[in-house]
Amino acid sequence: MDSLAFSPDGTLLASGSHNTTIRMWRVNNGKGVHMLTGHQREVKSLAFSPDGALMAPGPGDGTVRL
Repeated sequence: MDSLAFSPDGTLLASGSHNTTIRMWRVNNGKGVHMLTGHQREVKSLAFSPDGALMAPGPGDGTVRL
């Protein structure tokens, strides 16, 4: 795991990984709810928009997927 970010309301935790995936977890029970793929390199940073509607990853491949 290379990066973590909590959603603004604190209900989700996003984790970015060296295996190019982003996983979303429910904070209250630890269950995975989404897995996002598509980057060619590790996801080094993550950020949610203030309203929680978007998440921006910072991968090492120079792309952004919202």
